[in-house]
Amino acid sequence: MSQRLNSIDEVIHSMDERFQPDASKGVDAKYQWIVNGDNGKEFCIHVNNGAFSVLEGRKENPDVTFETDEHSYLRLVNNELKGMTAILTRKLLVKGNIYLASKMDNIFK
Repeated sequence: MSQRLNSIDEVIHSMDERFQPDASKGVDAKYQWIVNGDNGKEFCIHVNNGAFSVLEGRKENPDVTFETDEHSYLRLVNNELKGMTAILTRKLLVKGNIYLASKMDNIFK
């Protein structure tokens, strides 16, 4: 990814090209995103052994839930903010399976 993504919809539309199938081998997980703000969105990414799908809204019993604001989300996606920094500064809240959460950086570039 060379150009900056400026909206949540742009991020979702770019997922096909950013997806790393090899990094998701052996992973079957639902990643719930809650992005707050005027242009916020709730969606769930289901990663399943080399494939993924994006589901609108909140899903029951996700393996990992990420909650953040729109600005921080876009900074994370554009590699302007590291995940661990976002967690430590409370810009990103993570609930659920921390091991699966840590895989997210490698699954989408």
